[in-house]
Amino acid sequence: MTTTPRLLLVLTLATAALAGCGEIEESEPKPRLDAVSTPGTDFGSTLLDTRKRLDFRLRNSDAGLARVKPLEGIVPAISGAGLTFSHTCPARLDEGEECFLSVHYQPAAAGTLAGELRVSSSNAGAVARALSGSAVGALSPAAGVVAFSGSAAGNFGTVSRGNSKTLIYVVRNIGNADDAITITGPSGSGWSFSEDCPDTLAVGASCNVSVSFAPTASGISVPTPLLVRDAYNAEYGALALDLTGTGS
Repeated sequence: MTTTPRLLLVLTLATAALAGCGEIEESEPKPRLDAVSTPGTDFGSTLLDTRKRLDFRLRNSDAGLARVKPLEGIVPAISGAGLTFSHTCPARLDEGEECFLSVHYQPAAAGTLAGELRVSSSNAGAVARALSGSAVGALSPAAGVVAFSGSAAGNFGTVSRGNSKTLIYVVRNIGNADDAITITGPSGSGWSFSEDCPDTLAVGASCNVSVSFAPTASGISVPTPLLVRDAYNAEYGALALDLTGTGS
């Protein structure tokens, strides 16, 4: 078979293209910090000594590019009165990987929140989101607000198999209006709950949630949290209590 100059040119270009596929240069990392809660970055009007939560996602986005370098040396930080945070972020995120951050607002004094969630990295600088809200002594318009009254320790300690331990949590309406509430108990092997709460909790009224841990196996057990929801905290993580216990 005779190779014509035109066919030779096509073969040469195809060979060059195939060779170049293995030499695509990596782009710089593309960190993105996005709010994933419905209220975005605004805690809204927050009653003193109650706690709200907003959730965020950090992603090393490919941004439509062929290859992106890993995001390295990740260090989250928070600033602003009454703010704390937790996160699942490792020190490094490869292309397309993500982690999540939760920011909690529990103000102790009335005033306007001017906070910031910032995530720095060793090879892409920092990304940040401004956080807003206001801390108030009474809600206007009036609204119900649930809170735990007294102890809200969620660690059941060590419980022998065949035995059980029960803790009672008191839920109180500390707001300035009656409050329609919904309770979701812990779910997990060995965990159960009961409650005597009405559908609507009057201002200043309390009810009880009883949680029991009866381990069926040795080791640490972490069920889903105890959640008490109302309109005030519906979009802010609910009134949540993390639980844990150890079977022996």
